[in-house]
Amino acid sequence: MNKSTRIFDSRFDEIEHYKKFPSMLPFIGKNYGKNNSRKIMLIAESHYLPPNSTISKNPENWYNSTQSDLTKEEIAWINTRDILKGDWKPPGHMIFRELNTRMSELMNLNEFRAITSIAFMNGFQRPAPETGDSIKKFCKPIDYTIGARTITKVVNIIKPDLVIFVSKLSWDKLRKEIPKSELSTKYSFVCHPGTGGRYWHNKNYEHGLKKFKALIKEEMNRNFYS
Repeated sequence: MNKSTRIFDSRFDEIEHYKKFPSMLPFIGKNYGKNNSRKIMLIAESHYLPPNSTISKNPENWYNSTQSDLTKEEIAWINTRDILKGDWKPPGHMIFRELNTRMSELMNLNEFRAITSIAFMNGFQRPAPETGDSIKKFCKPIDYTIGARTITKVVNIIKPDLVIFVSKLSWDKLRKEIPKSELSTKYSFVCHPGTGGRYWHNKNYEHGLKKFKALIKEEMNRNFYS
C-alpha cells in the first residue's frame, strides 16, 4: 500500500495551517525511518487549484480561509497524500514519477514506490494561483513566513536526517526563514526535477540530478557505515 502512515498525525493536527487545511498534511511513507534507515524528507513548491478557482489568488484571503470554504474538487487538488499515492499520469505529476524513479535506483529498493521510504511536503502552503504554473510569480512575504513556520514544525515532529528542497525557489525563499536554532538537521537543495534537460538532466549544472544522486548516496552510505 502507498498510503501515508498516520503515526505522526496527532501532532500534525496541532499545526495551525493543517488545522485549517488537513488535506495538505505531509506524506510520510510507511517505511520512513524503519529498520534504522536514514530519514529523508523532500520539499517541493506548491499545489495549484483547478481552472476558474479564485480562492488562492489573494494570499490574505487564502490564509484566512479554511478547507470548508473549498469545493470537493479544490480539496482533491491539494490533497498531498492522495496525490502521492496516485498514478502520477497528469503532466503536473511528472515530479513524482521522476523522483520515485531516481530514488528507486539509488536506494536499491524492491518496492516499486521508493516514495514509501521518504517524507514529502510542499514548501509553500498557498496553491499557485494559476493552474499548472509555478507560484514564483505570485509569492508574497506571508507565503515565506507561513511556509517556513510549517516546515519547521513538521521537521521537529518527524526529525529527518536529511531535508532536500527539490526546488531552488523553495530553497531561496523558505530556507532562510527557518530559525538558525532549528537547523541541526542537514538541509540541501536541487533544482525542480521538472526542468528537464535545461537544468535537472544538465550534467554541467551543479544543482541538478547529479547533485541529487550524490546527496542520496551519501546519506545511504552514512546509514550503511553507522
